Amino acid sequence: MRVSTQFPIAVHALLMIANFPEKRITSSMVAESAGCNAVIIRNIFTKLKKAGLLDIKTGTGGTSLAKPIDKISLWDIYIIIETDETDEIFKIHPHTSGKCPVGSNIRSLLLNHFDDAVNAMKTELSKVTLGKLIEEIRANTEINCTH
Repeated sequence: MRVSTQFPIAVHALLMIANFPEKRITSSMVAESAGCNAVIIRNIFTKLKKAGLLDIKTGTGGTSLAKPIDKISLWDIYIIIETDETDEIFKIHPHTSGKCPVGSNIRSLLLNHFDDAVNAMKTELSKVTLGKLIEEIRANTEINCTH
């Protein structure tokens, strides 16, 4: 299973917005902090806004969370940025041999186990909210961004 870098970048962006509510957090600021291109951040912002996690003001702009930090879990973010479809998380080659007992059964054999893995991931990621992550950051360091 492979998760794109967009998921942790989305978490990074949301943590910045949540942690610095008095600041106007821009895609450029998040891109600099996350070490990526601002276009990636704008694309992530679009997904998060469409899903109802972000409020974005046009013009002079500004971003804010559309939900309280304790109501946004890592799973919520994950399924917006990635997917919760087992077939998409775990790819099985679509042209396995129907003549072979392994090839003809591999999909049904593995899918139940893959579903269990996705459910376990959902359970674990659902336990962690942005609020919990901010608490962990504050417990480990003084948050003071120079932006």
